[in-house]
Order: sequence, then C-alpha cells, then structure tokens
Amino acid sequence: MPIRLSLSHLNFGYPSAAGDLFHDLTLTFPLFWTGVVGANGSGKTTLLELISGHLIPDAGFVRRNGFSLLCEQEIEVAPEGADELFFSCDARAFQLRENLCITSDMPGRWAKLSMGERKKIQIASALFRRPDILCIDEPTNHLDAAAREQLFRELEQFRGIGILVSHDRELLDRLCAQCLFLSPDRVVWRPGGVTAGLEMERQEIEKSRKERHLLKAELKRTKAELQHRREKEQAARNKNTKRKIAKNDHDTKGKVDAARLTGRDRTAGELAGSQIKTVMRVQEKLNAVDHWRLPDLGLNIPYGRYSARNLLLDMPPFEIPLHERRLVVPELSIGSRDRIALTGANGAGKSMLLRRIVPELKLPPEEVLYMPQELDASMTETIHETLPHLPKADYSRVMNVVASLGSVPERVLNAENCSPGEWRKLFFGLGVLREIRLIVMDEPTNHLDLASIECLEAALADCECALLLVSHDKVFLDRLCPVRWHIEAASGSENRLFRLP
Repeated sequence: MPIRLSLSHLNFGYPSAAGDLFHDLTLTFPLFWTGVVGANGSGKTTLLELISGHLIPDAGFVRRNGFSLLCEQEIEVAPEGADELFFSCDARAFQLRENLCITSDMPGRWAKLSMGERKKIQIASALFRRPDILCIDEPTNHLDAAAREQLFRELEQFRGIGILVSHDRELLDRLCAQCLFLSPDRVVWRPGGVTAGLEMERQEIEKSRKERHLLKAELKRTKAELQHRREKEQAARNKNTKRKIAKNDHDTKGKVDAARLTGRDRTAGELAGSQIKTVMRVQEKLNAVDHWRLPDLGLNIPYGRYSARNLLLDMPPFEIPLHERRLVVPELSIGSRDRIALTGANGAGKSMLLRRIVPELKLPPEEVLYMPQELDASMTETIHETLPHLPKADYSRVMNVVASLGSVPERVLNAENCSPGEWRKLFFGLGVLREIRLIVMDEPTNHLDLASIECLEAALADCECALLLVSHDKVFLDRLCPVRWHIEAASGSENRLFRLP
C-alpha cells in the first residue's frame, strides 16, 4: 500500500492563545523531504506533533498511511530504539553507527554526551526503525560541520515522506524539493529549497509593495477627485436654490424650475456618486494586496555596559577531564571589550569549558548573562513566574528586546507553551533589566528561525559588553567575534585549546 500523508480542514489552537494557530488547513505531502519554514511561534513544531499524532486537532483530520516517527528538538533522555541501534547485529545498524561515528560506549555515558552526540543517536535510532513518515525538528542543532555532512548523507537515502523543520539553509536546499512557509496569516507552498523559496517570497514582497504604493497614490487621486465633485455638486445646488431669489422674480424662478426639470442640476450629484464607487473599488484593491510586516533588526534600547575592569577573567593553565581524554587549557583572560568565539568539534569540551569559566569570572553573577545550550525546566519556569510581576516599565523593556529579536510579544505571551526559540528570546530580554558586562552563550542560534538569527546577530552587535560565544554557525561568529579560541584533538589522549590570531 502506498505511503500517504494529508491534512484535511484541520483546526488547532492552544487554549491560552488568541485564536487558532491553524484554521481550515488542508495539505498533501509528497514523497521525500519537505521543508517547513517560519518564524518562532508560527507553529512548525506544533505541525510536526499533529502529523505524528502527538497532538490531536480541534477539528479536521490527519490521514496517514504508514508508520510515523517524530524526532523532537529536546534530547534530554535516550530516544526510543537506541538500545536496538547499539546492540543489533543488523547490517543497517552497523552502517548507521559507522557512518555517524556512534561508538558502543555511548549508552553508558549518556549524561556526559554532548548535545551533538545525542542528536546523532536520536536520528540514527529513528532511521534504524525504518519509518514510512519521518518528522525531524531542527536536526542539525548542536552538530559540527563533519557531523552535519554525515547526517546529510544519511537523510538523503530516506525514501519515505520526510517533514523537516530547520533553520539550516544548506540542509533545506540539499534535501527538499519543496518548502512549506508558515506565518500567522498564511501557509504557502513553494517549490525547491529554502533559498529558492525565500527569493520567491522576496519577489512577492517587492511586488506587493509596488502594488500598494501605486494603489495608495491612485486612492489619493480618486479621493481628491471625489472632494472636487462634491464641491461642484454643492455649488450646483446653491445655484439652483430659490432661497435668495426675490419673491416676485418669476423669470428667475422659472429658469431654476427648467433646470430641475431637464435634470441638469442632477449631473454634478451623479458624478459625485460615481466617484464614490471608484474610491470604493480602489480601496478594495488595496485591501486585497498582501501587507508584509518585516522585523526591524537590532536593539533600539541600550543593552549591556562595558565593565570598568580591565580583565573579566584571569585563569592560570588547567585541565578538564573528558571521557578517555582530557582538555588542556592554557592561561585564559577576557578583557572588558573582548568578543570571543569558542569553536571545536562535537564532544571536544566546549560546553564543559564554559561551565568551568563562568564561576571564575571577576564579576558578580548579576553582571553576567550565561545562556546554556538548552534552557531546562527550572529556567523556563523562572521566566514564566517573573514576567507577570515585573513593573510596567521593566516589562515594556523586556518586550522591546523580544520584538527586536523578530517575535511578536503578544504571541509569545499568549502561547500555552513557548517554543524553545521563544524561551531563549525571553531569557535574553530579561537581561536588559541588569547591567550586563559579559554575555556567554552556548549555541545561541539553535532553535531560532532564519530571520531571528539575523535579529540576534544585529542585537549582539549593538550590545555594549563583552561576548563569549560557542556556535557552529561560522557566518554568525565571523560577523561578531574577532577573537578565536579553538579546541582540537592533539596527540595521545589530549584535546588542546589554542588562541588563534
């Protein structure tokens, strides 16, 4: 029986949100990979959960013929099927372990695995179970360049119906024959990868702007003409009135009666009425043209403040034990205006190094904004409890930052469950209430949509404080951080940190 997946007149919304997230959504997915693209909070993850049966629609149907699986963004616990992947003698299991560099000792040290290593195990476990329909949410989060290439090759071999949510342009362009673009007021199919789709969207926006510009000018002209005709109509009425004619001036009164009888006095009124219809037609055309609202990049309020200290960190050489290896770190220092990128392969020890550095900073905790790779439940709960009790002025400042990162504050606050990307924006927004001297972020672009990454980049560029960033997004780091710390494998069982020029 052929594999099929379709949505029919589907409605879904969260109880605390204003209105439905999806309304009367009807889609049919073809074989192979379809990309899903949209802003944080547009419903990408929710769509995957509806497709895979993790959520039930309020109305309508999800019709799927075949075995479906969902690879979620969060990977705190070992995924279902991991044991089979690790201990099976099946040729496919061996191939996946070999191709994705998954070793037999990983199950016993799950808690110490990097997020990138966990992500590879999650997707390999799903592929080994041979689903007909596979939904993957942000598969390249946490992956270094080598791991991304390994993943690309495996996903290219998938022959079922694949639904892919990702901010990774290269992945979407390489795998997807079409992309589904989600926004609050439209769902649009576009052929090709995300680059082709975004170019089509850019052309649509440009066309809409030109049409709106021309129609606004036409509307202005037609309204001016309407005003002119109304004035002529009033003048005609004044001319044909008998109020100011002498009581015994029967000749003039006769001329007025003749004008009324022949209908010449109605001409100006009919012209005005015709023009009203013209104005209404132009207004309807203008209302029918899409009005695209694009986010303003960058912060428009001060964020952070450079420290008066010359050094924010001054650590002698030290080592960090890794699994069967150790990370050798030379003397480290961070200046008050330094912008540092920390790079290295998955499992090299980047996150462990950040956790070691933060307690050694020469700054009080309230002057440091440290965002780990994943915000755990306690952190999101703190955000959720803090926001409603903020003074009005502070609340406005936080929402201003959230808006500068490409999200609509009302949609973030009304969501029953914020997306991981939206929680990160709120976390960053709360930092505006403190005098932050140093921002430390571990994979800050994870979970963010393409537009939000650009917004975050612009916001960090405007921050008046030091930066220490871990990311596999080379373009992001190149634009923000002139200083590089890089971890690479050395001889024997050592990883070493090098300061690159």
